[in-house]
Amino acid sequence: MFLRSILAAVGAAVCLTLQACGGVSAAEVQPQAQASCTPQSFESWVGGDKINVVDFTATTGGAASPFRFRLKINTLQAAPGDGYFGPITTGTMTFSYPRQNNPEVPYNAATPFPANYMQGPAFGEKVVFQAREIACNVFELHWKEGNKGDTVTHVEDFNRQQLCTNITNINRVPIPAAFDPFDLTKQMNNRELFPAGSPVASDQFPFFPLCGTMSQSRESERVWEDRLHYLVYTAP
Repeated sequence: MFLRSILAAVGAAVCLTLQACGGVSAAEVQPQAQASCTPQSFESWVGGDKINVVDFTATTGGAASPFRFRLKINTLQAAPGDGYFGPITTGTMTFSYPRQNNPEVPYNAATPFPANYMQGPAFGEKVVFQAREIACNVFELHWKEGNKGDTVTHVEDFNRQQLCTNITNINRVPIPAAFDPFDLTKQMNNRELFPAGSPVASDQFPFFPLCGTMSQSRESERVWEDRLHYLVYTAP
């Protein structure tokens, strides 16, 4: 019962999060989804030759913002369900971070924003993802970036082509061996273990919530490369 209560609360939070993206209220969405939504699998939205372009520019500076991402699902396979929400899909995905390709300028960390995000060779990462169906054509997608060091969670609503995400940067503070999350005297508020205070409560463990839009295209159409004029990272 406790776990079901937690999951119910998570579901409610998802509805509120999607509402914050500019959509209708959760009370309005539910009847509409039940009445008119035709469910599709996660594979049908992003599998095969499809590319999912995620765009956060409207809330991060407009046309000058670099915050567009190209997500390419490489493999998909069903995972055993756990009885909560809908089916689970796992696999590998390659994300590309936007870098301009006309002309390509060497990366320089000292250049002012947004140039330091947009210049240099294409980069990204191949990651293992898990997608969980939480409503009709709405999926919770998460992955960990072993190279870049981020943990990312998306709630992707393909009915409205909207999403919200939370990106948590890696904690760069070493964790002492004496740390014990279940011992009240040895948690991150222990000043002997963490003299500078809890790294999770400081900007050494930042997180970034963003909302934006999505669009799908065929990889063969080269929308990312030719229309958006960005370099594409190809995973090894």
